[in-house]
Amino acid sequence: MRLFGTDGIRGRVGSYPLTAENVLKLAKASALVLGKKNSISRVVINKDTRLSGYIFEPALTSGFISMGIEVLLVGPLPTPALTVLSKSLRADFAVMITASHNPYQDNGLKFFSGQGIKISPDEENKIEDYFFNYDFDNFKIKQSNYGKAIRLKNAIGRYSEALKQNADKYLNYNQIKVTLDCANGASYKVAPEVLFELGLDLQTIGNKPSGTNINQNCGSLFPLKASRIVRKKKCDIGICLDGDGDRVTFIDEKGNSLCGEEIIYIFSKYYLSKKKIYRGSTIVTNEIANHGLDIALKKIGLKLKRVKVGDKNILKEITNNNYFFGGEPSGHFIFKDDSLIGDGMSTAIRLLTLMLKENKRLSVLKKGISLLGVMEINQKIDREKFYLYQESIYQKLNKLLKNMDIYYNIRPSGTEPLLRVNLQYDKRNIKVITLNKLKTQIVKIISNAC
Repeated sequence: MRLFGTDGIRGRVGSYPLTAENVLKLAKASALVLGKKNSISRVVINKDTRLSGYIFEPALTSGFISMGIEVLLVGPLPTPALTVLSKSLRADFAVMITASHNPYQDNGLKFFSGQGIKISPDEENKIEDYFFNYDFDNFKIKQSNYGKAIRLKNAIGRYSEALKQNADKYLNYNQIKVTLDCANGASYKVAPEVLFELGLDLQTIGNKPSGTNINQNCGSLFPLKASRIVRKKKCDIGICLDGDGDRVTFIDEKGNSLCGEEIIYIFSKYYLSKKKIYRGSTIVTNEIANHGLDIALKKIGLKLKRVKVGDKNILKEITNNNYFFGGEPSGHFIFKDDSLIGDGMSTAIRLLTLMLKENKRLSVLKKGISLLGVMEINQKIDREKFYLYQESIYQKLNKLLKNMDIYYNIRPSGTEPLLRVNLQYDKRNIKVITLNKLKTQIVKIISNAC
């Protein structure tokens, strides 16, 4: 049985595999794979603001200490802080306790290398192998070789200083009025501090975590409240982070949310004008990104490369081919000249800088891209039945969709028991009644099989 999905391990707290006992065992398994073999290793543990973090942080700590690994506790801080802290603390690997944009009832684990990059599929497989097959009861080390744990007091300062390196010291950021939504998550303290210190006129919401209100009608998935404040307070931009701070949704001065494709287009056009990229350069996105982005980039002389969903796949494509940047519709953006991990605050500071240098509002900057209509179908499945009948389901869906004037993508969720079907279409070429009929047929094919 697989533990890892598209973005680490994630699930309902108290259910397999997210129990204290299993997390302790996962710490031991990951120590065997990611730790040094003949000397003391060091791991950084971070977390978001979920109540269950109080269960899993000590469970991980105990597991690592029992394997002879030194533990540095730094949370709650955003996931991308691990990239900064792992490098500066010379850690061998790091773990983030988070379920990202999911509600507080869920939690999860993300594993990173000492360079702050998500571990490879091969390393994930090895951790799973040890988790299921290794006899930890007979693993013995001298008590004098146990690790120890300390809580790093200046972690927030280290990360905030790294974030401010993305700002331009010659610009007056106090010209911009911002609504910031921290999703009651890991960014609740560091994000307002950084933007305040840059001089922005700041309205902050979602910065009072209770342990149970993370992502609750706020943050990147629920930007409506921030949108209302943007309009009411006449702000220039809204910045909505998710629970662990690695993704971001932006709102223009009119209160309209921008999708990830529009942000990719804005950055692409800007970097082209500044000669950081050139005509013929390739931008990276994922397989479900809106095909309107392909059309818009082609018009300005840029190419688009699609990879599987997951920011680690964006990163792999960027590093393997020396591309400058890429991103996902969900709000992950990765830049070659940055920390090489999706960082909502880092992206926000880049966009604020772009707005000042271009002296244009967001609603103007996004002109030039026209998006296709999208229908997302997320059908619940029985995972075991799905993998048993997967080939038949795909054959039937492909047969149904292949002759339609439509782009489509079919993929199982890596974090939930869902089969996701993404349909994209030109609104001028297909009727609503046809789309609704198509949706009914798709749901029937999936539900009949699993």
